[in-house]
Amino acid sequence: MDKISNVHDKLFSKTFGNPENVKDFLKSALPEPIGNAIDLSQIEIDNTHYVSNEFADSFSDIIAKTKMKPNADGESEIDTDIYILFEHKSYRDTAVFVQLLRYMYLMWQKDIDEKKTLRVIIPLVFYHGSEQWTVPHSFIEQFTAPEGIKDFLLDFKYILFDTVNWNFTTEKNKALGDNVFLLSALALMKCAFRDDWDTIREIFKFWHEKGFTRNLEKMMIFLVYITETKDVNPDTLKKILEEAKIEGGNVMPTLAQRWKDEGKKEWIQVGMQKGMKTGMKAGMKTGMKTGMKAERLKTAKRLLHKNLPIETIAECTDLTEKEVRSLMH
Repeated sequence: MDKISNVHDKLFSKTFGNPENVKDFLKSALPEPIGNAIDLSQIEIDNTHYVSNEFADSFSDIIAKTKMKPNADGESEIDTDIYILFEHKSYRDTAVFVQLLRYMYLMWQKDIDEKKTLRVIIPLVFYHGSEQWTVPHSFIEQFTAPEGIKDFLLDFKYILFDTVNWNFTTEKNKALGDNVFLLSALALMKCAFRDDWDTIREIFKFWHEKGFTRNLEKMMIFLVYITETKDVNPDTLKKILEEAKIEGGNVMPTLAQRWKDEGKKEWIQVGMQKGMKTGMKAGMKTGMKTGMKAERLKTAKRLLHKNLPIETIAECTDLTEKEVRSLMH
């Protein structure tokens, strides 16, 4: 998975790994007939490692497990999975149907093996790419065949949540205002591929109004996301924060430390990968040293691009000021 996709994937996982966030999201995203038929109070999040790793570089997924509400005749509740597929590489191709079908098959086969009633599976695709989503919503539309033949082909539809067409200021989405983390995540993923600083300013003002700035740890998650998806230097970001009455002087040192911490994680990971390839202790040491230095230099270049002072970059990356200056030429 490339770095930028990993940035989106991390925010998606942090947001939708929380049952309350998923519950509030589904209240807004599901069509009314489905929202009225399922019991959102029973939402549980299931892991998806057993589904498929084949499309791991294209998709992330979350399973929200719940039940259908009893019908008018009082029949028992039916197990229901809402399978949320996060398309984070903007492929916009038919692989989305294959992944959805794979999950449906695995779950229905499990029900058959356990002699259970087949569960209801509602597929939902979450898209926040830079281009218009063009994949048809019906599986049957993937086939070129006479109408008489299509009657006998497999068909299903998915629900599309497209951040491009989503507006957090509409009446329908006002209820999300009580869930600051969820609304912020959705809004920032919406403008991830656009220089939409107006939305970011509105989010910062929203944080101030809701007192969200008191939770520095959660605020840092979003600020890191912004700096990873936007070409913005610290002074500009500080100015925009202060326009929203958020003290940038209190935030920026913490953000710089987060850059440093995240950078160290990358250095260790790259170094371990290089070292493990050799299969030898000496090779691991060499690989870690090489990988860590290379990643420190890459991080320093990124921070230089954000116009951080040389001495600050040197401190954050454990490089010498001379090494940092050499990257300027």
